[in-house]
Parts: sequence; C-alpha cells; structure tokens
Amino acid sequence: MTHRVRTALAALAVVAASAHGAQPSDRLRELLEPMARFGAEFEQIVVGPNGRTVQSARGTVHLERPGRLRWEVVAPYPQLIVSDGAELVLFDPDLAQATVQPLAGAPRDTPGRLLTGALDELSTLFDVADDSAEAGGAGKGETNDGFVLRPLGDDSLFDHIRLEFTGSLLAGIDIVDHLDQLTRVRFRNQTLSPALEPGLFEFVVPDGVDVLRDVGSVQP
Repeated sequence: MTHRVRTALAALAVVAASAHGAQPSDRLRELLEPMARFGAEFEQIVVGPNGRTVQSARGTVHLERPGRLRWEVVAPYPQLIVSDGAELVLFDPDLAQATVQPLAGAPRDTPGRLLTGALDELSTLFDVADDSAEAGGAGKGETNDGFVLRPLGDDSLFDHIRLEFTGSLLAGIDIVDHLDQLTRVRFRNQTLSPALEPGLFEFVVPDGVDVLRDVGSVQP
C-alpha cells in the first residue's frame, strides 16, 4: 500500500469518526439554538413514585433568551412564573402573594434556566446523554431526538431531566426529582420566534398583593 493511499484512508477514518462521534450536547445545542424566542401551550402532570397522577395543569409558556420567561398556569388554579432577565417572580393569585428573588441567585440547572440560559453552559451544568431511541410520536418523515440531562452539581433539586423533540420542535420535558416524583410537560402549538407583546416578561404588582423578597427558592 502506497504512502498516498495510507494517508487518504487515514483522512477518511478521521472524517468518519468525526461524523459518528458528535457529542449529544452538541446536537442538543443545535436544537435549542433556534429557540431564542419560543411560545407554546402546555399540559403538565405530576406523577408520584406509586405511579398515580397527583396533579395536573395547563397553560402557556413564552421565553426569550437570555433569561426571559413567562410560565403561566391557567387551570385548574392560576399561577405565574415570570422573569425579566434580572428578577424571578412567582405569583399566586389565590394567595394574593408574589415571591421575588434575583435571577442570579436562582439555581442554574432548572428546566427554565436551561431553556433561557446561555447554551455554552450546557456541558458545565449537565451530563448530556442521547436517549433518542425512546422518543416517540413523530409524524411520517420527521425525526425525533431525546436527551437525558443529569446535573453535575451535588445540590441539584432534580435527579435528571429528559427533553424530547419532534422534528425541530421541543415536544416535552420530563423532570424526575430525588424522590422519584415525575413532572411531565407536553407542548403543543409551538412557535419559534413568535411576536411577543410588550411587557410580557414584566410583572406589575396588583393591588392588595403581598410581595416577599428572597424568601425560599423560586424554581422556573
């Protein structure tokens, strides 16, 4: 075998290794990149370790990187989580109470921070594994991607997070805590780069609402 042939084969081997050796975090980042602005409706259930559904809700979500989020539950009980990039607010209309904390002080490895934070933090915050074999529900001609993210920090609130994509759109998020409780969120009517109303990520305190600052931990 000539030197030129050996060199050509070595080069092809490097290309093949690069094509098949892409990291799951790179693919996940590729899918999250177009979600700099995102809107959707969602349905959410919480399932206990015994497999029983203990809570369900539905609502809407809008986000805009960096740091802006509006997660609004409309039923069965209204609740709002909103971030303007500087502060994070949890508003409970039934309690007439809003909890406010600096966004910089909130955990960085929560799903909300994952979707609205800097994408170059992915590999520093999570171990990302491909889980596409279990992703389901794609239509004909579409591809599915699934990822399991395990926080690298010892003080994370979650055991792992699973993201599922149908085509290029985020289809669902599963969050499993350390007590094996599952929060499952499924999205529909997703829109990339939606027109966002002015003030969507701002919180104006309604009359009669108590505001608590730096109390507990708001988890977007």
